[in-house]
Amino acid sequence: MAVKEGAGATWQFAGEGVNEGVFFDDYSNETSGEASGESGGEEGGNAISEELAEAFRESPVGFARAYLRVGLWSKQEEVLKALRDHRRVAVKAGNGLGKGFTAAVAVLWFLSCHAPAIVLTTAPTARQVRHVLWREIGRLHGNSGRRLGGNMFSTRLEIAHDRFALGLSTDEADQFQGFHSPNMLIVVDEAEGVSEGIYEAIEAVMTSGNCKLLLIGNPTSDSGAFRRAFYEDRRMFHNITISALESPNVEQQRVVIPGLTTAEWVAERAGLWGEESPMYQARVLGRFCDHPQESLIPLSKIELAISRHNKGHGKGLTEEGEEKKEAATVLAVDVARFGGDQSVLVTANSDTVLDMKAYRGLDTMELTGRIVEAHRRWKPRRIVVDEIGVGAGVVDRLKELNLPVTGINVGRPARQRRQFANLRAEGYWGLYELFNQEAIAIPNDPELAGQLSSLRPGQNSRGQLFIEKKDEMRARGLPSPDKADALMLAFLRSTGRVRLWV
Repeated sequence: MAVKEGAGATWQFAGEGVNEGVFFDDYSNETSGEASGESGGEEGGNAISEELAEAFRESPVGFARAYLRVGLWSKQEEVLKALRDHRRVAVKAGNGLGKGFTAAVAVLWFLSCHAPAIVLTTAPTARQVRHVLWREIGRLHGNSGRRLGGNMFSTRLEIAHDRFALGLSTDEADQFQGFHSPNMLIVVDEAEGVSEGIYEAIEAVMTSGNCKLLLIGNPTSDSGAFRRAFYEDRRMFHNITISALESPNVEQQRVVIPGLTTAEWVAERAGLWGEESPMYQARVLGRFCDHPQESLIPLSKIELAISRHNKGHGKGLTEEGEEKKEAATVLAVDVARFGGDQSVLVTANSDTVLDMKAYRGLDTMELTGRIVEAHRRWKPRRIVVDEIGVGAGVVDRLKELNLPVTGINVGRPARQRRQFANLRAEGYWGLYELFNQEAIAIPNDPELAGQLSSLRPGQNSRGQLFIEKKDEMRARGLPSPDKADALMLAFLRSTGRVRLWV
């Protein structure tokens, strides 16, 4: 029996009429994927006949339409067909393009159409396993109207003792030991964040004749197994890149598929990050930064610093993530010079950003008022202000108010003049070291992350390190790094000798 991949249909989904080629990636409010207890057939068995399972084994797209009652857009179809035809598939994609949805379809297709079979899924955290991928799997399984059978639990789908899917967290690599089947599928969601130890454990179970591996994630890492799948290990993988520019919503400049990335979002990211920034390349175009050495601070280190802040790992946060106001703090201010720039206030302690505020269109007295408010709240031991240009007026007024302010001109010579062209370069090198040593926690602010990842270092004829000027960044179509500059001022410390790269 043959199943035609392109067979079309119209079906009902969550009370809406859905035509071929349409999916709802974020339609989880209608049907909860957090299933508990049984939702499968009467005896937990497989509801697909052996004949149909064999036919749909060659047609994952047809399976999605016939049994899950969903349509797929072209890149999702490409991923499923590649998984059918190749042992290892690696997918790098921008944000909001249905990566998790595709992985969920792959899990249900493989388990339903192969017997015996084991499917293992993992992600960087237990939350991502349970509440992201398995929520989608549960929703799609329920969407089948019990036709798939099996017993559905929060992170497990069991058809028989030798035919099941299981979600594993990446806390311990030995969780992957002991799983063997003639037919196996391993799905790594958010693959850029999974540790090397987990990848080693995965390789140990990929011993059967029909064992497949699907890696799917954002290309934000500058090293690791996910990146190697597109570079050093490329010969072992079938590679797929999904750009937000390929989204039907972007191509047609209207919402064709609800939940998919839109043209408005892409335009916002271009304005926020700049089209040449690593953030735009990774989060929109689905590209690794081909030359990560051009960026002072790797995007992967920035992501780690954001993760530490989210988890409350910085010294300036409690275990619950609340601010510890008694910690020694500094309030740093980068003053806007042009109409499109922002004045930014960053409050931080030795390793943690406690607060960040950005303002446009304030005169010096209005900005001074915001600084006074921040001083009352945080009671910092010192206030540092970029005194170049209009910043000098802010410094003067704060001194009149008897606040502990210091004006800093980052264009002046560095403390270590042989190594750095100016104080700005020295300050940013100190910031780089904090990120490199994983000793800083910053908020999840896309604008800040985009600015940090866009900074380019260089060396002048004297061998001194310098950082690309703001005017040069504007010439590349990038916004002024106002938030990054304020962060640098907040962590500008009197340091000892440092070592530069050669």
